[in-house]
Amino acid sequence: MTYASSVPRDPDSVDAGSVDVGGGQRAGRLRPEERRTQILQAARRVLEADPHQELSVELVAAEAGVSPALLFHYFGSKKKFQYAVIEAAAAEVMLRTAPDLSLPPDEQLRSGIRAFVRAVLEAPQLYRATLLMSAAGDPAVRALHSELRQVFSRWVIAAVAQRGIEVTPVVELACYGWQGYVEQTMLTWIDNPTVSPAELEHLCEHSLDAILTTARPS
Repeated sequence: MTYASSVPRDPDSVDAGSVDVGGGQRAGRLRPEERRTQILQAARRVLEADPHQELSVELVAAEAGVSPALLFHYFGSKKKFQYAVIEAAAAEVMLRTAPDLSLPPDEQLRSGIRAFVRAVLEAPQLYRATLLMSAAGDPAVRALHSELRQVFSRWVIAAVAQRGIEVTPVVELACYGWQGYVEQTMLTWIDNPTVSPAELEHLCEHSLDAILTTARPS
C-alpha cells in the first residue's frame, strides 16, 4: 500500500503544518531528520505499549501526531519505514549490550546477555520481524542482522577469553552456534511464551556455559 499520490510535491508545504492530523491539529514544522526521529520515537512507544502487536503505520502516525501520508513522505514505503525502525532498534541493542568494563569478566558476560534478552522482550514483534525478514532474503535487513550478530559474537568471544578460557576454533564455533540457539529460542518464545521472561533470561544466560563445557577439552 502506498500513499505516494497523496503526498504534496513540495516537502516544505507538508512539514509547514499543512497536513491535518485529526481533531483540528496539524503537524508543526521540523527539519527532516527531526521529523524522522520523532516518527521513529513514536514507533518505539507504540511497540512498548503493546509489545506483541504488529507495527501499524496508522498507529505510529497517530502517536507521532502526523498523517500516514507524511510518514510515507519521509520513509518512502512501509518496507523502508520498517527497516528504519529495525535499524534504530539494532543500534540501541548494540549500545545496551556493550560490555561494561568496570565489571568483572563473568558479570560483564551475564549482564550483556540479560540486557540483550530484555531489549528483545520490550519489542518482541520487532525482533521477530528482523529474523523473519532476514531469513526471507531481504538484503538490507540481512546485512543489518549479520552486522548485529558479528558485533555481539565478537563481544561474547572477547568476554569468554577474559574469563580465562582459551578461544580455540572449537570454542569460537560454539559461541557462534550459541547465538543461533538463542535466536531460535527467543523466536519460539515470542510465538509461544510457555515460560516466564525470568526463566527465558536464565535459559539464555546459562546455556552458554553448558555449550562451552562441551567445547573445552576434558
